[in-house]
Amino acid sequence: MTRARTDVEQVELANTAFYEALERGDFDGVSDLWLDAADLADAETYAGTPDTGADPGADAGTSPEVSPIIPVPVPVPLTDADDGDLHDTDDTDHGSDGPAISCVHPGWPVLTGRGEVLRSYALIMANTEYIQFFLTDLKVSVAGDTALVTCTENILSGGPAPEDSEELGPLVGQLVVATNVFRRTPDGWKLWSHHASPVLADSGDDEDDERPS
Repeated sequence: MTRARTDVEQVELANTAFYEALERGDFDGVSDLWLDAADLADAETYAGTPDTGADPGADAGTSPEVSPIIPVPVPVPLTDADDGDLHDTDDTDHGSDGPAISCVHPGWPVLTGRGEVLRSYALIMANTEYIQFFLTDLKVSVAGDTALVTCTENILSGGPAPEDSEELGPLVGQLVVATNVFRRTPDGWKLWSHHASPVLADSGDDEDDERPS
């Protein structure tokens, strides 16, 4: 088996592990799959900013340990008030002083830095009772120590149960296309960037307009 083929398989495994951790509501598992400054100690910042020699961990923030998840498309504001509930997150690349990871959830602004990215997942997980990903159209490309994964996320999710009920909240189906960028590290392939966009449903209006009257 060639190294190229082995790399592709390892990236696929890392990509699968990311979605499985989300399904379990495993914040630690998600956190471990994102790059931190230790993973890139021998590399310069990937955000396009000059290497200032600053300590990537100098402006470290904090993030939470949580349970289950909310539908990814629902924006949750990130405010200073949230910081009091966040803990046990190694925020070593906050700002422009370290290797910047980034994440875009459907309908959200770009989140940059380990603190913001992991905080978003913590808040999402805290508000979702159930989520499952069925990945299709998966494609992996590897170039040196960087890998690009594109896929379609067929998502089934549900919010917290109504009060005085043991049943799940209403289940919602979503179709999202995602691009995941991975970087090779001594501990395996880890996420550098995640970008997800919703697929708009075809209303069929155009077809109706073209039909003869």
